[in-house]
Amino acid sequence: MSEFEKAITSGGDERIELKDNGLNKYFLDPLNAEGLLTRASCTCSPLGTDVKVRVKAAFKMIRSEEASVEDIRVKQRFRMKALLQNSNTSDFNIFFAPSGSDLCYYPILFSKIIEPNKPIMSLITRPEELGTGSILANTAHYHAEKTQVLDNVEKGGRIGCGIKVDHMLFPARDTDGGIVDHKRKIYEAIETYRETHTILVNLVIGSKSGIEDSITIINDGPKDVTWVVDLCQMRARPKLFNELLAQNCLLMITGSKFYQSPPFSGALLVPEAYAQEVNKHQASKEIVTGFDTVYSKYDIPPSYRELRALFPEVKNIGLTLRWEAAICESENLSKYTEREATYAISNWNRRVVNYLEEKECFELLPDQELTNNSLLSVKVKGKNGYFDAEQLKRLYERLVLNGHEYQTKYERLAIGQPVTYEEHAFVRFALGSTNVRSLIESNHDMSDDFMLIDVVEKIALEIDQAS
Repeated sequence: MSEFEKAITSGGDERIELKDNGLNKYFLDPLNAEGLLTRASCTCSPLGTDVKVRVKAAFKMIRSEEASVEDIRVKQRFRMKALLQNSNTSDFNIFFAPSGSDLCYYPILFSKIIEPNKPIMSLITRPEELGTGSILANTAHYHAEKTQVLDNVEKGGRIGCGIKVDHMLFPARDTDGGIVDHKRKIYEAIETYRETHTILVNLVIGSKSGIEDSITIINDGPKDVTWVVDLCQMRARPKLFNELLAQNCLLMITGSKFYQSPPFSGALLVPEAYAQEVNKHQASKEIVTGFDTVYSKYDIPPSYRELRALFPEVKNIGLTLRWEAAICESENLSKYTEREATYAISNWNRRVVNYLEEKECFELLPDQELTNNSLLSVKVKGKNGYFDAEQLKRLYERLVLNGHEYQTKYERLAIGQPVTYEEHAFVRFALGSTNVRSLIESNHDMSDDFMLIDVVEKIALEIDQAS
């Protein structure tokens, strides 16, 4: 493996590491997109062929000391703002993190800086459809066995002394699979705890099945709580980002979902008004203890000089390169109009839904019309009922490792990984940025999508017959 390839798969927790067979835990090679047909867009994308040259150039600049990690990240922040910010939006700050789960620690850190003596109440929506480890991270526990700073931590252990985070969970779906509206219950919880706790309300716009919490809960809700919006899937228009930033929300994003960079990469968008509130208070070594085992000095914007000085100087080249891949891909998509991209996604959604509905073994989850158009969640039916998590795991693994045996056009096939909640389980067909560009350039040719669905059907029938 070359130094460049080692770098792309470094600087994260154990989920990023390759197995002896050269594949990651998702059975995919994050370094090679050649010959892959994917409708996954869910933290298992390889380095795209369209961006590889530019990412390699960034790596060469770092290795030759022509540019530092700091230099590249400063430019990345400007490029990300250019993609997300409009002329009417106030400024915002960008904090990096090795993964989406690692982003969850930032609101806790900020709360401890602003009100160090108050316990925290974290209200968490759609917990079963968030990223792996998000619940642990949202309650100030290590979500993995290592960080970018430490090679060995206790998964589930507290990240710092004296940090007390209580939490309440608000499930995504009811027992029948329908999407649940928790607006009233969240307001009630805020009223119950507002006097005794600092309150973090963790919403999600774009869960694993595409569920989107309505922003009316923020518009109509109290302003004396911290609203944290999980936009990690990045399946949203810039207009929504700007609306939420104007509401003083903290926004979590990643580059490894819709923009299909290799796993993992995270960033938190912090409105200037909130940033000023953080900067008014003096952070201490005692407050950041624990957080300094997760974040590096270079994750924090240069303008936070005093806060930065409390964190280790870990130059995470891998994270920097993965964000370079995501930003390059987002710039590629920005060459098309929003109308072109929106039509490509909605047209794909309509035609793929129609094709799936022709198949007896597939059933869309309820309330699909309330989810993001770029993602379809599907239950698989067999002779003994719906496939359970174990059956879907076998289906996914067989598709990714052996799906090419059912056709000759592609060397590898992939869909979204299985998701489980309550007694239900489903798989996902999802578009990423490179897929959207391909649809536009091919005049919306869906033949690959239909072929992929056919292969998934064949594998499902084989598994069902063998059970």
